[in-house]
Amino acid sequence: MYKLAFSVLLVALISNIAFAKNKELDADTANLDKCPRSQASTLFVSNRGKRKGSAEKLTESHKNAEAQGWSFDEMSLYTENGDLQGFYVTYTRPHPCNHGMELIK
Repeated sequence: MYKLAFSVLLVALISNIAFAKNKELDADTANLDKCPRSQASTLFVSNRGKRKGSAEKLTESHKNAEAQGWSFDEMSLYTENGDLQGFYVTYTRPHPCNHGMELIK
């Protein structure tokens, strides 16, 4: 139970920081009326203390994200007391308000 609560709290904290940064960017570009180039989403893929099956869960997560237009960006391992607990996987995609517009890289 503690692990689940910690994971939820960590994801909420990261989301709040990301939204605060977006608000600062929006304030700086308010008169330019531009939309962000991309958006990101971070998921926690748990292996429930078992190493077997982790690759299958990650592959399934990648397929689901790709089907929704997301592309893989970054992955971090989460360990507790030396045991692998799961993975934090970040996906990105162009922001919906950029649909049909060519993005500048």
